[in-house]
Amino acid sequence: MNPRVDTIRRFTARHIVNHWVMLIAFTGLVITGMPQKFPGEAWAKGIVLIVGGVERVRFVHHLLGTIMALQLVWHVLEGVWLHLVKRLGMPMVPRLADVKDFMQQIKFNIGMEKHPPRMDRYGFAEKLEYLALVWGTAAMVLTGLLLLYPVRWSSLFPGEVILAAKAAHGGEAILAFLSILTWHVYFVHIRHWNTAIFNGKLDAEAYAEEHPAELARLRRGEEAAPRAIETWRIAVFLVVTAATIAGVAALYWWVRDSGATLLTINVPGMS
Repeated sequence: MNPRVDTIRRFTARHIVNHWVMLIAFTGLVITGMPQKFPGEAWAKGIVLIVGGVERVRFVHHLLGTIMALQLVWHVLEGVWLHLVKRLGMPMVPRLADVKDFMQQIKFNIGMEKHPPRMDRYGFAEKLEYLALVWGTAAMVLTGLLLLYPVRWSSLFPGEVILAAKAAHGGEAILAFLSILTWHVYFVHIRHWNTAIFNGKLDAEAYAEEHPAELARLRRGEEAAPRAIETWRIAVFLVVTAATIAGVAALYWWVRDSGATLLTINVPGMS
């Protein structure tokens, strides 16, 4: 890599596409979900009218929720492929070094350290946001399934579980929305206007400030060479993939084969 270039490749087309899918799905889910969370508000009724009615709001919400659920399954399988078959590391998993970086960052912010921590490819803030995204998506998918087919799930769990899922689904939605407006917007669009996830590149100055450890490694040409792909690893991955697809299909047919009605939320003044 030429160290004198102004921009450095940070994300691939795969990362960019995944981000766009998540961005569109998340935005649509907020737009169609909040009116169902606060049906009595005037702005909620306005959104319902703009979208085209209650049934269309619900249809779009369910469709985008399905897309997000499938993306979560894809992400898990992608992680298995990268870690098991290609034997790459797991850079988004927090480590003890991240705790030390966090403490050093706090000390730097209050003047107790002269230098901020030297972050690698992903810093502690990015890892925390990633874990929140994965956890939040899983929680929304699971509670969404309970709300989508409450009669079917009531054959396994008491009715209080459905009510708890409704509260958790709405609460997590608000938490996710507010975290994007505050945490994500600040670190990505206010602290630095970072467009790397859209064009795949980050300017060298920002890279040196936010990821100096990785930048130094790249400039020394220490990128890890790809490892040989072993047949048994591919076989295990195929088994995991087949089992995952079979599990998702079985769950789909189980909830669909119940004749269960969807959980409805009446919007005052709307029909």
